[in-house]
Amino acid sequence: MNVTSRGASAPRRKGDAMRYVATAILFLLLAGGIYFYNTNWFQSTSKDDFYDDICHVPFDVTKKGEKIAIPLKYKYNTCYSIAISVPDKNVFHNHIVGPGVLNYRFISNGRVLAEGCTPDHNKYRISFYQDISSIHILVFNLPFPGAGDDLTLELDVLEPMAFLNPYIGNIYCRIKPAYSTKFSLCYDKGLMIPQQAAGN
Repeated sequence: MNVTSRGASAPRRKGDAMRYVATAILFLLLAGGIYFYNTNWFQSTSKDDFYDDICHVPFDVTKKGEKIAIPLKYKYNTCYSIAISVPDKNVFHNHIVGPGVLNYRFISNGRVLAEGCTPDHNKYRISFYQDISSIHILVFNLPFPGAGDDLTLELDVLEPMAFLNPYIGNIYCRIKPAYSTKFSLCYDKGLMIPQQAAGN
């Protein structure tokens, strides 16, 4: 009887081990699937609304002291670009850029998480899509380090963008994802908010 008992327990132990291995493999596959589903690459290629604007509001950057406050509500965790846009192809085709500086502040729970000034404009940071020329001025990540659900972006004009005077009344602040599916990274990394400035 004892010999029979020992012989029967060996297959049971082997069966239990196989079940543990199968469960572990299934868990790893499930975790890998969830991770892949949440990657920017998958989201940007499978979701029709991934590149939708999260902000498109009038903003007269030709007027010194002009201010705007934008509540940042988003759906996807990725990098976002702030651009000044006008409905005209000539800004892009003629590389119309000039002096102009905006001050930015990211605020949450009554605290300033990051602030600074936008860098100099560059003709290589202008894009054109659907008859809209966009001058990209800043890149940042959402979720924003240290922010709660009430994250707000404040922009104010320190030095007017006088080169956009012909478009007064048709100038917009536009914020949308800046992730490149082709290169699996963010466009305009040189415009990214310095890490030491965010979340302090």
